[in-house]
Amino acid sequence: MSEEKVDAEEELQPPAIGGTFLTMMFMLWIIINPDLRDFMGESAGTVLEPRITFDHQYPVLTFLFAGIIMISFTTIIRHFIIDWEKMAEIQTKMAAYNKAMGEARQSGNEAKMKKLFAMQPQIMLLQSEMMSNQMKPMAFTMIIAIPIIMWLRIFVNGLDLQVISLPWEPNYSLDDDLWILPHWILVYSGLSLPFGQIIMRILKIGSNRGSGSVTEIIN
Repeated sequence: MSEEKVDAEEELQPPAIGGTFLTMMFMLWIIINPDLRDFMGESAGTVLEPRITFDHQYPVLTFLFAGIIMISFTTIIRHFIIDWEKMAEIQTKMAAYNKAMGEARQSGNEAKMKKLFAMQPQIMLLQSEMMSNQMKPMAFTMIIAIPIIMWLRIFVNGLDLQVISLPWEPNYSLDDDLWILPHWILVYSGLSLPFGQIIMRILKIGSNRGSGSVTEIIN
């Protein structure tokens, strides 16, 4: 079997996922609709502003608590909606397929490679299923994440002094941009993302799920 045929087979991609497309279109609609962004931010503000604004005196604490709230809810949603056992099973099957393909190439086993190429539609279905599983919680997490982020934008605009002090920069402007990302988004992300990893780790330990045995697709 020629190398060109191998490359052509490997370039096959799994079919598109309709739910992913709809989710991305919804995100685009939010981006291009300032009235909707403001409404979502103001709605979140009715809950968050009395509790974590601190009279605009401690913006870092506001970023921190807003991040903890968002990351906690979105991580818990992802943990319970995503089928982690199914994900592990699919990853194990795909790893077995890739390993078998590599061994068949190294040994020049044309019959085994032909058999493996015939299985590629099944592998693409597994990839599609894994992507769909990963995307399932996105619509729910966006309902929480986007309003909080939009409210933080309103919060930053309401600061008298849009500057904070960082260890490496005593006058870090929240209003400036790094490429297309405002500095306040970077500060917010830097404070909140570590909590997501901690919460996910705690949830995985607490759930005590066994991975179980996974049937190999390659004999």
